Amino acid sequence: MFFSSRFSHHLLTVVGLLSASFANAQIYTADLSSSEWKTISSPFACSLNHNIPIFGKAVFSRKAGGGELFYLETLGKVVFPVGQATLETFPPVWRSDVLPVHVGDVTAIAGKQPITLNSAQIAAVVIQLSAGVNLMYTSQSVATVSSSPAVTRVILTAKNFASAYKSYQQCIADIIPYTFAQIARTTINYSEKSTGLTVNNKTDLNKIARYIKADANVVGVFVDGHSDNSGTAEAREAASRQAAESVTTYLTERGVAVDKVTTRWHADKFLIANNKTDAGRAQNRRVTVRLEDEATHKEFMKKEEENRKADEKAAAGKALVETKKSDASVGAAINNSSSSRSGKMSPEEISRMVEGLDILK
Repeated sequence: MFFSSRFSHHLLTVVGLLSASFANAQIYTADLSSSEWKTISSPFACSLNHNIPIFGKAVFSRKAGGGELFYLETLGKVVFPVGQATLETFPPVWRSDVLPVHVGDVTAIAGKQPITLNSAQIAAVVIQLSAGVNLMYTSQSVATVSSSPAVTRVILTAKNFASAYKSYQQCIADIIPYTFAQIARTTINYSEKSTGLTVNNKTDLNKIARYIKADANVVGVFVDGHSDNSGTAEAREAASRQAAESVTTYLTERGVAVDKVTTRWHADKFLIANNKTDAGRAQNRRVTVRLEDEATHKEFMKKEEENRKADEKAAAGKALVETKKSDASVGAAINNSSSSRSGKMSPEEISRMVEGLDILK
């Protein structure tokens, strides 16, 4: 095959650079036949994984309520040297017209995830891989028993990245953007003359229903209605009941299993604000929705058991005090009776005493 002298010189330059860069290096990469990027999806987390034989994998990841991450993760067999590392493009050997380009510097740390990137670095990696450009991480030089220091190189191949990244982005678009902790307790307020759920109420309840249906770990939903102190006792109970039941109905109509929901109402028994002001009464008119998963259920049951034991202990202590009081009262009555007898004698007792004295004489 005929090459121009200029092209031949460029090819030799590239080959020389690549050969020099791989001298005394430990290189980890997937070959083209097995290279792939795989999307793993769930309602609460998305990841895009690239397996790197022997070394481990490269991972893009995002969880509900969090930002996007990128990291290299080892299998534990290879230690990526701690310290300064560089990231650069790695042109395939047949792209003699492309030279490696420095993308950025990163700091490698000890552990199974030696390299993580910030958002700007992640964006740069995505641009290069989406354009079909391979990337290479190079560690700092490490002294060896030989005369030349060694480096570790990890290569990310761009094959199949673009299509897999689109799938990953779709997963992120569908991810539930809040965690259990963020949704586990929600307060729905209602007006004094409530005519039903407001748009904002429904928005909050839609989020709750979506989460419950997606998370099989949610084992219970507690809906509790509360009122202010306006009106009669009957009116307050009716208001708290109506508010609670309207929330429960809305949730079950949107797919929440009926047997998971416990609906209760308490009138104005549990106030959270001053009922003497409009603002305070508005806060008191509320429905709380509490989600319970396995962990929170265990914690709840633990507290219930602690409260039960505390109540039993308090009841036993109270009974003991009452018993002591009762014993003291009985003792006092006996003493009073004895004192009464020794202080005052009946005529019959006086007569018997006189008769006894007469006999003794």
